[in-house]
Amino acid sequence: MRLAGKKAVVTGAGGALGQVISRALAREGCDVAGVDLAQEGLTRFGKTVREVGREALELEADLTDFDDVQRAADQVRDDWGGIDILVNNAGGGMVRPFAEMTPQDWRRMVDTNLTSVFNMTRAALPAMRGRDGGRIVSIASIAALRGGRLVRNATGYAAAKAGVVGLTKALAIELAEEGITVNCVAPGAQHTPGRDRDTPEVREALLAQIPTRTLGRPEDLAETIVFLCLPSAAYLTGVILPQDGGHSI
Repeated sequence: MRLAGKKAVVTGAGGALGQVISRALAREGCDVAGVDLAQEGLTRFGKTVREVGREALELEADLTDFDDVQRAADQVRDDWGGIDILVNNAGGGMVRPFAEMTPQDWRRMVDTNLTSVFNMTRAALPAMRGRDGGRIVSIASIAALRGGRLVRNATGYAAAKAGVVGLTKALAIELAEEGITVNCVAPGAQHTPGRDRDTPEVREALLAQIPTRTLGRPEDLAETIVFLCLPSAAYLTGVILPQDGGHSI
């Protein structure tokens, strides 16, 4: 186990991708605290981690509410003594033409995809300092790199994810001397259950944009995150890593 004894926090842990990421970290020896607003999803998360033989903390919190997030981070520190790994996985999209977006739509996208990353990272940071090299990995999107070429009419989502990219680069510089790395994965189109509803024409049009002619797998994304958390990745920081089959080239 390459991460034996490490304490990890995963946001959005109750969702499908969050559970895959949590399982991958647990298999490498991490105890995992999951933060999510949905208790049902957290229950599934906890079962997933414990099945691998690791400890799990199920923390219900609104990631857009800093005080709520701070309580969750404090509980991890109180129960486990600190945090070694933070994966900012929570997020969500909205497809709506810019001319039809309301200020409420904009705030929702920024809060869900960017403010949540600030809140969790800021709350967790004191518990990461003074340990043996912390790891912060956030999930952005190639929408942050290519705008609406992946999904049209997703301006708010693309802008918020671009904010995650900027936060990653700036924070990487701030924390470099403390041995805490800050990196970001920018996934492209993923094979999710929702993709099974695509018509053959829609799927072919999407695959035609991707050099590998394939969709990403959540398991591959999780393994990339694990790699960025390894001791051998200590010299990688401020990296924005597209995982998109060449789509962003």
